[in-house]
Order: sequence, then C-alpha cells, then structure tokens
Amino acid sequence: MAINTLDNVTGALSSLGDVSKTAVTMKSAHTCALCILRFLQIPIGPVYLTQALDTINRALGIESSEPSVNGSTHCPVCLGILDMALVDKVVGQFKEQEYDASSAAVTVELPKSVYVRHHSMQLYLKGTNLTPATGVATDLKDVIRYMVCQVLSKHGVETDADSDMRIEIGFGHEESANEHQFLFDRENSSVKTKTFRKRGVHYTTGDSKTAVISELSKCSDSEFTSLFASPPPAIERPAEIASLVLKRSPIFIGGRYLKLERNISQTPFFVGERRVTELSIADVVGEPIKALVRCDSYNLVGSGREDADVRMLGDGRPFYLECTNPRSTTITPNQIQAIEDQLRAIKSPVQVRLLQMIRPEDTAIIREGEEHKTKHYCALVWFASPLSQDKIAEINAIGKQGVLLQQKTPIRVLHRRAPLTRERRLLGLELVPLEGHFYRLRLESEAGTYIKEFVHGDLGRTAPSLAHMAGVTADIIELDVENVSLDFPPAPADGEHKTIDTC
Repeated sequence: MAINTLDNVTGALSSLGDVSKTAVTMKSAHTCALCILRFLQIPIGPVYLTQALDTINRALGIESSEPSVNGSTHCPVCLGILDMALVDKVVGQFKEQEYDASSAAVTVELPKSVYVRHHSMQLYLKGTNLTPATGVATDLKDVIRYMVCQVLSKHGVETDADSDMRIEIGFGHEESANEHQFLFDRENSSVKTKTFRKRGVHYTTGDSKTAVISELSKCSDSEFTSLFASPPPAIERPAEIASLVLKRSPIFIGGRYLKLERNISQTPFFVGERRVTELSIADVVGEPIKALVRCDSYNLVGSGREDADVRMLGDGRPFYLECTNPRSTTITPNQIQAIEDQLRAIKSPVQVRLLQMIRPEDTAIIREGEEHKTKHYCALVWFASPLSQDKIAEINAIGKQGVLLQQKTPIRVLHRRAPLTRERRLLGLELVPLEGHFYRLRLESEAGTYIKEFVHGDLGRTAPSLAHMAGVTADIIELDVENVSLDFPPAPADGEHKTIDTC
C-alpha cells in the first residue's frame, strides 16, 4: 500500500499493525504528528502541510497541544521546528523585503542536538521492535524546506536550487545547545574539541554537524543510552530562527562617467575620520542606482582612476557598479536613462553615459583592459623660463617617436604603494605654447603612467621627464583626461558618443 496521500496515511495509522504501533509509541513520547510521519517514512508531500495535521492528529488520537508530563507541548524530536508559525515567519520576512524574484533556493541549518535526539528516538523505537525504526526517516531538513517552498509558491516564488535568490534558515535551541558534547567527551572519541573565550563569549571548535553524525555512528546503542535519554527528554521552549539570511546574486550596471569639475574623488576619500572631498563619483552615481534596485550596498569599479583634482572629459571613464543583494532586478532601459537625464537636468558636475545593465562576465573587460588600454591627456604646464621654438620642436619630435619612461613609485603615494620601478611608454606627445611661461601639453600614454611626475620629474624618480627634456624646471598646473580607449560598455544603438572638450 502506498502511504503518500492523506487518506492513505490516516487509513494506515488505523489499520496497519506496526505502523499504528509506531505512531502510538511515538505519541506516548509526545512527538509531533509531522515527526511521526517522518519516522513512518512517509514521502514528502501535501500530508506535511498544516491542513493535514488535524486529520492526522485525530487518527493518532492526539489532542491539539497535548502536554507532556512536565507540561511541555513542544516536540522533543524536532524541537518544535516543524511549526507552521516558523514557516510563516520566514515567508513573512521574505515578503517584507519585496524581492521581485520568481524563484528561490532554500537551505536549512539545524541545531546539532536535533541529530542526537533523532538518534535517541530511533533507538527507542528499535527497543520496542518496531520495524520502521530500521528504515531511514524522512529528513527533517527536507520537510521544513518543503513546507517553506510550498508557502512561497502561493506567492509566485518557485523552488530552484540554481536560483540567484537564496533563503538561508538557521535554527537555534539554546536549551539543548550542548547536548551533543557527551559524544566528544567519550574516552574513545576520535574528535577533539576546543573551547575558548573571546570578548566574553565562549566558543567551541571541532564540534561540527559532520563530527556529531560521525560520532553517533561510532557510538554503540548501549553506550548511547547510558549517556543520553531514550526517548529524547521534553523541552521547555521550542527552537527559534537563529538566523535568516535573504541574499541575491549581485547585479552589475556599467557605463562611463564624466567629471566636469575638480576636487571630486572616484570613491569617498578619507584621511583618518576626516572626509577630504565633498563629492565622489560613487556617491553621485551609486545612490540613485541603489534607490532604483533597492540593494544593500554598492561598489564602484573604474577602469583606473584619476586624481581628485583631475577632470575626466571626452567619452568618460568606463566603470561598473556592483549592487549587492538587489530587491529589484527587472530594471528597464527607461528607468536607467532617467538617472542620466536627472543628472543632466540638475547640471551635476558628474555625468554618466551609456548606463546599462551588464552581465557579470562583462566586468572582466574592466580588469583585463588595465593591461592594454591607453589614455589621452591634456595638461596646462608651466616652465621656469620660456622655451625656444627649437626646443619645442625638439620635444615634439621626441614625442612623435614615443618615449619609454622609468618611473619609481611617486613620493606622493609612497606611503600606500610598494616602492617599485615601473616601465611605461608615452605613445605620443605634443607641446603647444600659450602665453609667457605656460604651455598646453597633449599626450597619449599606456595605462598606469604617472603624468604629473612625468612633467616635473618627481626629484629624478621619473626619467626622462618633460623638465629634463626642456632643461628647465617644469610643473603641472591642471590636468584633464580626454579619453580612455576601452570599448566598454557596448555603444548605444545610434552609435553616437557625445564628447566634452574644455581643455
């Protein structure tokens, strides 16, 4: 007879000898109806849902909330974990967050004492010669996962182990938290645990769930029953949800940013607890996107970064935002375009272009591009004395051929970067006189070139330098990045890249 429907189960409980005896025996130990079904090896199905419990209880002769000898109404086997109120609490908190997920993967972590109590009940049934005890009870994790998933499905969320949405439920039961310790205290235990105190809290290492299950398999029946009660003892309080983690795979939004004013850092810039720059690219771009996708946090990753006092013009610098645990992922192009439009409407000093959802694998373009991209710069430079036309022509001739630089880590960043010598190449250089001691310098360089140090030489730490070529002291007054030659993200359908040139 297949015992997998409510009618079959209730019929079996009243008509099958050993099945009925097992149910009655477990009932006498004040086991809940769902744990009785588990030990009867009833497969996962609708019989485990709340609407079946009253019928099953009547078939077992169990009255609602029937207390044990000490007055407890909580199941000593599952510790009250199979309580629909806990399931509703999990789903309720999920709904409160308003994820737009259509699927979810549900994982369950049980108190270690559950495995001890399960074993205790198995031995109790074995001692009464009831045949179901020799089989494998339906797993408690599978039952609670099924219950949660069934309630989720009523809200349009299906179960999918590969879903980007994860619901991680951790149950705890302080009352029985150390019940498993006797397994490791045995003389022949192969597991050595270590207890230590940290910040007033005691921790134990080595007593993992796997270790508990392993020790249970090695512990003889007689030794177990001499060290732990069988059937499992009553509990005063039920288990609780110790942790509920709702997390979703991050989404990525890519684009290019322009910085039209100086003294704006790429990310919030602090020295100690003091914020150095009032604005950052991450703040200006990240906050409206955070509000749109309702994520916990975001991280801006740029294709390199300019100094706070350097403008980013032209097509902008490629970047992406990693949005952690987003509630909304069905973002339309119009919603993203609205962020660009809003920044433009308020004339923000930070503008964004080509903003769009990108795939996780697209972010590799940013990392890989660090080795291959080139950058175009425009700088206002000053020389201690005006240069002759011949000297300017000489410098420009060298610039056309390209210049190989040896750059030691600049003094200004030496406190936070390793003292290395880096070889970088200038691919092109043009010096144009303006007025008096001032000149416009345009150049193209490999990524990672320190432009400011190339101009003034950094006390000889960059060689050759523009100052060395000119034969006089030089310094940089203003610097702009005009272009970052990296194809990221995909161009818009019209193929137009609007540029801003204010150098």
